[in-house]
Amino acid sequence: MKNKDNWIYGILFGLLMVFLFSFMIQEHLKPFKTKPLMGYFLEPEKPKFRWEWYKNGYFQKKVENYIANKYGFREPIIRLYHQYSWDFYSKEYVSYIYSGKNRWLYYDHNIEDYYGTEMYHWYKDAEDARKGYEKEVRLLNKVRGVLADYGVTLLTFIAPSKSIVYPEYLPPREFDTTSLNAQVYFAKRFKETGMPCFEMNDYFIKMKDTCSFYLFPPTGDHWNFSCVYATDSLLRFMEQQRNIQLARLEYANTWSDSCRIGDDQNRDLEGELNLLRPITFDSKFAYKEQDYQIVSDSTTVKPAALFVGNSFLLRSIAYLPPKEVFSDFQFWYYNKVAYQGADRLIDSVSFLNRLDYLLDADYIVWFSSSSQMYRATEGFAEDAILQLCIGDKRFQQRLQELTDSLSLDSSAQKELVHQMRNDPEAYFPEIAGEDTPSARNPLLLNEEYWKKRDIRKQIKGDPQWLMMVTNAMVVDHLSLQQAIDHETERVAQGLPSLRDNSITPEEYREIQIKQMEQKIRYDDNWFKALEKEAVEKGIPVDDWVYENAAYMVDHQQ
Repeated sequence: MKNKDNWIYGILFGLLMVFLFSFMIQEHLKPFKTKPLMGYFLEPEKPKFRWEWYKNGYFQKKVENYIANKYGFREPIIRLYHQYSWDFYSKEYVSYIYSGKNRWLYYDHNIEDYYGTEMYHWYKDAEDARKGYEKEVRLLNKVRGVLADYGVTLLTFIAPSKSIVYPEYLPPREFDTTSLNAQVYFAKRFKETGMPCFEMNDYFIKMKDTCSFYLFPPTGDHWNFSCVYATDSLLRFMEQQRNIQLARLEYANTWSDSCRIGDDQNRDLEGELNLLRPITFDSKFAYKEQDYQIVSDSTTVKPAALFVGNSFLLRSIAYLPPKEVFSDFQFWYYNKVAYQGADRLIDSVSFLNRLDYLLDADYIVWFSSSSQMYRATEGFAEDAILQLCIGDKRFQQRLQELTDSLSLDSSAQKELVHQMRNDPEAYFPEIAGEDTPSARNPLLLNEEYWKKRDIRKQIKGDPQWLMMVTNAMVVDHLSLQQAIDHETERVAQGLPSLRDNSITPEEYREIQIKQMEQKIRYDDNWFKALEKEAVEKGIPVDDWVYENAAYMVDHQQ
């Protein structure tokens, strides 16, 4: 009996050793590919031994944290535990995501927005919120009035919210009836003040019972194919503002069960739960996408548009390529990061010459939704009124006046700059009050500025011209704005433009490759590295330099 027990213990011990050994191999060599976890993680630094850290226990804590984040098969083990907690206890291990009825998922800020408590994360009480909302409504209307003088149309779009369209699946909570809902307040005040506003929540609520698919995926936060209907409606609304015809959508009677944007995009909340297997729902969750095409004709106009907004617009862009509708499309993501076209990152918005971008557009659309409207325009309205009516010279003059009168040090001056940008009406009397300001940035009184503005719009609206300017940007190591400015300056001075050069795009590419070859040869370290690679590959050095120069030009475009 004793020998039999020893045999069993030996097998168990052997299995344990195999188990531990496999974990060690996976930890150090990673022979098995595992699906990475979703979310933001700080990669732990491998701890270095120090005697003083060992004595106070700090080293042991760092080792423990390192091992906890590096052990083999960590990802599937975490997913397995999360799946167990989800299946048996409906528990999520993400602090900002909650499951409601029928296991629908919502972000906490959208839940709080529906029940009326989100306001308190941004304002101390309803009166404080009302003042903040009114400031944004007033500033946006002032910006709209100034832009209208220069032929630019500003309008607002309120995207639908999952918590408002499908409140029946929300987890139960108490309503706060004393707060002011930002989306409701802005929509009402925009209508009262004449601000063009297209609000989609009511439209989606009416549509959800007759639609054959959920307008929001149960385990996602953003709209799905429903964004096509909403964006189509927005384009028609934009048409009305300028009495023009934009590209139109023609829908077919055929439907597809595939998802053009990928399954993960419709399960963005679910992905952050890091479960082992997908959450299943009824057939109404199945992907249904109507076949359609974007149609243009001789009456269609392609305007320039600047959108300032949130991630809902990214879903619309995935279904409706901006180049099919607009001659120039700019997207300022949360008014922080600027994109040219659908996905080309330009720069931080704060680094751009924002005045040019405001006046180069035919349309400017402020694009927001539900809980994100407590942050209002993310500083767009405040900055736009400064760009249009004040200008850098007047701003610095006013800053110096206040600095001198208050005897501010550098730290206090930085805080003052922040306050002036956050509440410009309080520091510049010329833009205070309810009416559209008559003050203007001095640049707007300069004829030369408008001459260059027209040239810029032509560059951005001509795909071939813009391509040539973009190529020059790559070769000369400029930002896109710098490249456009250089081209604008050349044309304004009467010099030939890149577009006027009688060469084909292929010929222009060859010119750029030769310029890149020169840059490589002038860089000793770069050239020697390629020379060594050419010898190893057994090919002529000149050929290898050319291939690398061509790759640089083509890849960076």
